[in-house]
Amino acid sequence: MKQKDPLLARLAQRSHNVMTLLVMVLVVLLVQFWLLSIALEEFMAAQNRLALPTFLVSVGCLIINLWLLKYLYDIDRNGESK
Repeated sequence: MKQKDPLLARLAQRSHNVMTLLVMVLVVLLVQFWLLSIALEEFMAAQNRLALPTFLVSVGCLIINLWLLKYLYDIDRNGESK
């Protein structure tokens, strides 16, 4: 039975984690663009009923994306020191 190299196993796990984070960032970004387009359409039509709530949720998506990208940066920075 062949044993896996611990370094390769750690790199494979790290690669999987990074790809998962990037997919999450992409999904949140697509939702954010969708919400922002709804907010702009409502604002341009002078109907402010949905403009403010969708804009606020879009800002929430921005905060989530920034947090995920910071977490990704932390993973990369911690991986280089090992």
